Amino acid sequence: MLLYQAFAVGLSLMFTKFTDWYGTLYLSRPLFCVTVLGFLLGKPVEGITMGAALELVYLGTVSLGGVMPQDYGFGAIFGAGFALILDQKISVGIALSIPLSLLGSLLYAVFKVWITSMVTKFEKYAREKNLAAFKRLWWVQFCTYNLMYFAFGFIAILAGSNAVKALVDAIPTWAQNSLTVAAGMLPALGMALLLKTLWTRDLAAYFFIGFALVIFFKGNLISVAFLSLCFAAIVGFNELKHINKPAPATNMGSADESEGFFDE
Repeated sequence: MLLYQAFAVGLSLMFTKFTDWYGTLYLSRPLFCVTVLGFLLGKPVEGITMGAALELVYLGTVSLGGVMPQDYGFGAIFGAGFALILDQKISVGIALSIPLSLLGSLLYAVFKVWITSMVTKFEKYAREKNLAAFKRLWWVQFCTYNLMYFAFGFIAILAGSNAVKALVDAIPTWAQNSLTVAAGMLPALGMALLLKTLWTRDLAAYFFIGFALVIFFKGNLISVAFLSLCFAAIVGFNELKHINKPAPATNMGSADESEGFFDE
């Protein structure tokens, strides 16, 4: 059983990092990759719940250029993997995920150093028009990238599940309660980080509308998401209407224009 669980975590981590290879597909977000992991481990409901909780934690975490503050895919897979395998609460998955996401960003940086060192070889093969060697080197780095993450996931679960279980069992009750409180606060922190980048006077009203729907009218997330989709459609169609609206014609040849020389 443990062997299959290790294989499922390794496969999920490899798939998560594979989706990042071809660009920003957002399939490495915890909401998606942890859900996939939950299905592979035979715990789809727990996987969806854990993925949603971790998504809120990393909601404001984005990678800009080559800078990766946290490898949320790496941390989410490992945190959720250990929590799901050991039948632990969401707070345990979050507590394990955050430091592991920092470790993941360090491992990714080390891998990027190796990839960067091969740029000169790629340039050499390109100048020589040696397409076969160029493709061979590309496949070497591609397979190394994916198999490296599969090995991380497989070996960590296979060798570390008992150690993590012993660590979790050794945590006193008061510390576990503190982790539960912290886990409840971290999604709010993720939302705050996202709002810090998106907050404008034009969008503020929508935030308070969603807040009012939940607090005053007892709406759930599905109803708020549905109304948000309607608002987004209204705003989008209005923007398209302004874009497609033809510009007013101007009489460039009129001699008695009253505008000044610097007026537009």
